Amino acid sequence: MSCLQIFLSELHSWEWLGILLARLAVGLLFFLSGCSKLFIPQRREQMRQQLMEAHVPFPEFNAVFVSAVEFVCGVLLVLGALTPLACALLACVMITAIATTAIRDVKASSPLNWLSEFLYLPEVLYLVILIWLFFSGPGWLSIDRLIFVLNSPPSLEMNSPKSKWRGAAV
Repeated sequence: MSCLQIFLSELHSWEWLGILLARLAVGLLFFLSGCSKLFIPQRREQMRQQLMEAHVPFPEFNAVFVSAVEFVCGVLLVLGALTPLACALLACVMITAIATTAIRDVKASSPLNWLSEFLYLPEVLYLVILIWLFFSGPGWLSIDRLIFVLNSPPSLEMNSPKSKWRGAAV
């Protein structure tokens, strides 16, 4: 085995750390954003105004609903609980944000510049991270993994390359 193969193998065993950091960063972002919109009236009003400007139906309801989704799903991501559901709901919020408000800010003279500006939007980055977490799983330091381990037969291989719980020492 070459030094490069050993290095890559060892590096892969630390994959859980990248998943954890991404999950914590995005989860905290949504938790704090939802928290401020739910519990600070000025922020909720700002959200309602933004929804009205974007012509989103029922802005009063949606301001509270979207804020609650951000708050609850942010907590779920931080804990690594119901990760696929949390990622899916937050991805819907991000797609809606991109389609109704963020994409209006993209101004470019050529298709390549437009793509560059579009990919620079933070909402796009959050969406990409959410999609990655949806498919990769929450990692081994999560409530989802704990539930999976407690409810799985002992013969199930948790460290197989196809496992969503890679890096877990059971």
